[in-house]
This record gives sequence, C-alpha cells and structure tokens, in this order.
Amino acid sequence: MPKSSSETRILMLNRIIFFLSLIGIVIAIYVTQSFIRKTGIVCVTSGCELVRKSPASYLFGTIPVPAVGLVGYAALTTLAFLRTAKRKSWMLKTMLGVATFGVLFVSWFTYVELTVIKGVCTWCAISAVNMVIIFLLLLKSHTLEKS
Repeated sequence: MPKSSSETRILMLNRIIFFLSLIGIVIAIYVTQSFIRKTGIVCVTSGCELVRKSPASYLFGTIPVPAVGLVGYAALTTLAFLRTAKRKSWMLKTMLGVATFGVLFVSWFTYVELTVIKGVCTWCAISAVNMVIIFLLLLKSHTLEKS
C-alpha cells in the first residue's frame, strides 16, 4: 500500500502507462495483421494504405514496422504490470529505455512517412502520440521516484 502522496502518484502514473500500453498493443496488432495478410486498414485517409504498401514500411525488407511497436508495447505492458506489485528501479529504467527507443523510432518513421512515402497512416500517428505520452509519463514517474 502506498505510504505517501508521491507513491500514490507513481502508482497512478504506472496504471495509466499500463492502460496506454494496452491501447498500443491493440493498435499494433490491428495494423501488423493487415501488413502480414496484405489487407486493407480502416482509415480516415488513404495514407494508411499508402504506408502499408510501401517497401519503406518494412525493416530489412521483411519486418513490418508496426511489429516493432507491438514488441515495444508488449514490453511496456509487462513491465508496468510487474511494477505495480514490486517497484524495482531496474523496471523503471528499462521502461524508460524502451519508451526512449519508441519515441526515437516513431520520430524516424514519421519522417519516413512524410519524406519517402509521402503519406501518413492515422493509426501510426495515433501510436506515435501514444508513445510520446507514455515517455513523458515515465519521465514524470522517474522524477517522482528521485524526490
């Protein structure tokens, strides 16, 4: 049970991170399966299909970019879940590392969408914003733990 308001805020931030990571998993599964099956993505613009069909959306020519997000979100979800029971400093550091990579990755891919593919996938944009929010919440949690 939390002992201070700081610990209560850390716990609440962790729960929000867990929830946002679950949302990220759902988005990543939906988009990844459409890449693998080569089927259309429900989207508000034609950008999703443009991105899905582009060779630039596959790492090393074979790995769909959303699969990387799926792995990242799965790691964040697992660590956030475990961190609820036992707050270990390595868990927060690992989560920060995953989220930092995630923010750098979505920044790179957004750049690729805009400059190479010349289309933006709505689901990718939502996922990018989601990852940035998770990263910022983890920074706040880190600050609270240090105080």
